[in-house]
Amino acid sequence: MNLTTPQRTSSRRTGRTSLMLATAFLVALFSLGLAGNAFGQDQQAPPPDQSGQGMGGHMGRRQMPSVDDQIKHLNKKLNLSSDQQAKLKPILEDQRKQMEAIHNDSSLSREDRMSKMQALRQSSDTQIKGVLNDDQQKSFDKMREEQQSRMGNWRKGGDNAAPPAGAPDNQQ
Repeated sequence: MNLTTPQRTSSRRTGRTSLMLATAFLVALFSLGLAGNAFGQDQQAPPPDQSGQGMGGHMGRRQMPSVDDQIKHLNKKLNLSSDQQAKLKPILEDQRKQMEAIHNDSSLSREDRMSKMQALRQSSDTQIKGVLNDDQQKSFDKMREEQQSRMGNWRKGGDNAAPPAGAPDNQQ
């Protein structure tokens, strides 16, 4: 009897050890498989946006529309001439470049960043209005007022967590 009992205990220990080793091996393989997939995805990720289409996607924020999209939007709202469109393009391109620089300046606090972006927006708006006729300026001012109202409602949580799709918060 003594011979059978130790053999069973030894057999049980060997079985448990084998099971634990097999489980550990499978967990290790699974972990390596997931890590391999993650590394593979990093290597296959598309390059950063070089099209000037956006400043990034921080915490679900929408990208800034392209300069061409902004001009299309303004043309639709203000019925711009081709000469006005041509004059607005460098203003909007400069604004985009400066906005991206402010956005990417990690030395600024959030408040400083927002303040600089607001000042840049006001400066750009002044330049844009200089290209517009009186009626277009009134329409532009009305667009900005509506935009401010939408943003105020959105910040207060009144618009279900996001500005309306047809009314981007950062279009000109």
